[in-house]
Amino acid sequence: MGLAERHRLAGLTRPEALERARAGAVALLPIGSLEQHGQHLPLFTDSLLAETVCLHAAERATIDIVVAPPLWPGFSPHHVGFGATVSLSSGVFLSLVREVVEGLLGWLPRLVVVNGHGGNRGPLLTLALERGFRFVSYWELAAGNAAALFPTDGGSIGHAGEAETAMMLAAFPSFVGEPGAAFLAPQDDELLLPDMGESGVIGDARAASPEAGRAFLDAAASALAHLVESLVREGVGPMPVPAAATAVLQTADLDERVR
Repeated sequence: MGLAERHRLAGLTRPEALERARAGAVALLPIGSLEQHGQHLPLFTDSLLAETVCLHAAERATIDIVVAPPLWPGFSPHHVGFGATVSLSSGVFLSLVREVVEGLLGWLPRLVVVNGHGGNRGPLLTLALERGFRFVSYWELAAGNAAALFPTDGGSIGHAGEAETAMMLAAFPSFVGEPGAAFLAPQDDELLLPDMGESGVIGDARAASPEAGRAFLDAAASALAHLVESLVREGVGPMPVPAAATAVLQTADLDERVR
């Protein structure tokens, strides 16, 4: 099993997953989208980048981290008009994430949600406050590097612009096509734009370089590894193991010994 594969939760057997949970492994749940990213990036861009940051963080961390499969249905109503997009209503999105999070917390009680899509932030913040889990949007972890790495777009992450295209060139170059000339210039850091223009692209993808994308992904992954280590060390947020999860793990341990 390769180093990255060792951290993929989906590839573990039941005994492997439960043993690592018992030993205190932290789960990362990447959440992205399936939506249009202009004419040059794949629909799965947000999900791919969130998962990539999680896997790289798991490789760098000094504690055990397992990465769940990315949750790809997101909240993307502002992209639906372009087609090639799946968007859940906010209520359904919240219910889906709640069910998945609670399913993981039942036996893998140390959890951080890692968001890869701007439209998910509002709903996820609501749910995180309600349920008490930690979540972060991966690009916010390396925000201090963005202006220097993506100067054409003023450090904005945009949408299929300089930043996302650079990261995809670094991580998945075969998935990147030729950017079009039409795009909207980034207007603000929050990108709360109901109108995506005619192109569906925010930022100039033609300025992207794989070197800048790699540096940003590296910075985000290192920051995520440090964040998770800090949460475990300080016992903040979801890190203490709930009694219900402890009971599940103890029962599983008995079952495995009986078998």
